[in-house]
Amino acid sequence: MIEEYFMRLERVLASCPHIEQMTLTKEKRAPSIGFVKGEIVFADGVKLFGMEFIRTEPNIVKTKYRYHCQDASGNSLFRYDNAPHHPTETFPHHKHLFSPVAGETVTATHPPSIEAILDEIVGLVDKR
Repeated sequence: MIEEYFMRLERVLASCPHIEQMTLTKEKRAPSIGFVKGEIVFADGVKLFGMEFIRTEPNIVKTKYRYHCQDASGNSLFRYDNAPHHPTETFPHHKHLFSPVAGETVTATHPPSIEAILDEIVGLVDKR
């Protein structure tokens, strides 16, 4: 059921001590279909903007997603999404990496878990 997915997501986010502020909107579209949209601000001003369309039956599938991370100045750090605009080995899933030196690069990836995204951001925050 989608409510279980929503509760698990809230538990994971609540367990991250680096989060300073969070806005999360959850919409149940059917017993096993939902939409989540949110903005999370981390300790050093890093922000994560995300959205997911989720189907939980028979398995959990992110039918559409986007997670965009930027620094406190608004510079893009990374973005995961499954918009079908980059032909990678994991099409349509991919990750954009942004670097002041190298610019934007796109790599193949699988849909990330919220835990993996939080770990990646915490790693960035701890490096600063």
